[in-house]
Amino acid sequence: MSRYTGKLSDLYQSYARVIGQWPADKLRPTHCYKGVLRAQLKAKFDRLDALHGEELSREAGLVQREQEALSNLVSNKYRSQYKVSKALVDPVSHKGYYAKLLESIDSAVKSNKKTSLRVD
Repeated sequence: MSRYTGKLSDLYQSYARVIGQWPADKLRPTHCYKGVLRAQLKAKFDRLDALHGEELSREAGLVQREQEALSNLVSNKYRSQYKVSKALVDPVSHKGYYAKLLESIDSAVKSNKKTSLRVD
């Protein structure tokens, strides 16, 4: 539970919920963006907790927009809104490139070996 009160508490909880939904990086388990977001969360809300009045309203509005942007990314809103064409996914000049790339990433994750794709 958060130590913040009122709207700040609601914003903290919704921001933390979005961070909790962020997917783990299977290829780089020790360099996960979720960890970066969690580390920033406490510092960000401690700074907000010290503010008052109009400055608090302005900064809380910015944090709310950040939370909404992260939520849109987690829910794949933009992926469904902006479809990628077949020509971009499988270009004529390099057939099967992205499929092979995804296969190599999956095999690197499964083999758990350090490769140029895997950073630990």
